[in-house]
Amino acid sequence: MSSKARLIVFGLVIFALALAACQPAATQAPAAATQAPAAATQAPAAAAKKVAVLFPGVVSDQSWNQFGFEGLKQAESECGVEIAYSENVFQDEQLETFRNYASGGYNIVIGHGGEYADAAQTVAAQYPDVEFAVTNGVAAGANVSAIKISYAQMGYLAGYLACEMTKTNHIAFLGGEEIPIVEQAVKEYERAAQTCGKGDVQVDSVMTGNWADVNKAYEAARGLIAGGADVLWHVLDTADAGLVAAAQDAGVYAIGLYRDSSALGEKAVIGSAIGSPGALIHSLACGTTLTHENLFLDVKMEDGVNIHMTSLTPADVQERVKAVYEQVKSGEIQVEP
Repeated sequence: MSSKARLIVFGLVIFALALAACQPAATQAPAAATQAPAAATQAPAAAAKKVAVLFPGVVSDQSWNQFGFEGLKQAESECGVEIAYSENVFQDEQLETFRNYASGGYNIVIGHGGEYADAAQTVAAQYPDVEFAVTNGVAAGANVSAIKISYAQMGYLAGYLACEMTKTNHIAFLGGEEIPIVEQAVKEYERAAQTCGKGDVQVDSVMTGNWADVNKAYEAARGLIAGGADVLWHVLDTADAGLVAAAQDAGVYAIGLYRDSSALGEKAVIGSAIGSPGALIHSLACGTTLTHENLFLDVKMEDGVNIHMTSLTPADVQERVKAVYEQVKSGEIQVEP
């Protein structure tokens, strides 16, 4: 083949290859299905319940409000609730604050104190699908619950300890205001003070008119001590620091409230009447005590009323106080919550 012929053949081959490259590739048949169709989309998880709490003071008061707030935070972590709160909610703001939370999609709205009972019941009637609750008050209805600490039982246990520890047969009580829980506490404190075998024990009581004023509590306690009392108990909030300071300065004894109060005065605090505000809020926020009834946190409940004693209380006294606690718990000693 001549050179010219070879060039022609080569050119035809190149043209044919180029033409083939320009043709569309054959479409492949779809692969057979190897998996079952995807399951239907799952329903979204239920939204967390929203819980709001109204506090009468600040949540850093080292007492009633802070302990309640700790219970709310515990409910947030343990029960998975979404939380909100308002501080310093006084009487003229109660109705509006309850309504704002109820209309804002909150499922449970709690007033941390008996002073919220009337407002809670009023707003509950307007929002029947929302649960309302109060601590340390009386309120019940179709969507209203209440739970309070047994101040009567705390008072009895504190009174017996005071009776055992007094050297002058003269003890005292300091309260914020003369409200039902305080009246119950004083009554049982006085009753128990006559039961430890020392005969007639004098019991003085004073109301300062303020739950948080440390200076007022200090001065009132100093007056009680000057009158002869050598063991003092109280139902106060932040003001308890004043009572303990007065006792420590005077070299007499003090009994704390709610939890171990010895950090306020290690040379004065012989024990504390235990009853947890945090347990009240925790149980309501988690829904376990939303019974639409009036319940008590008492000696028979877990995390209920108890008595704590420090090393300032002799071992034999501690044993006798513990025996009295067991008698209250069993009902051998009758102390209505």
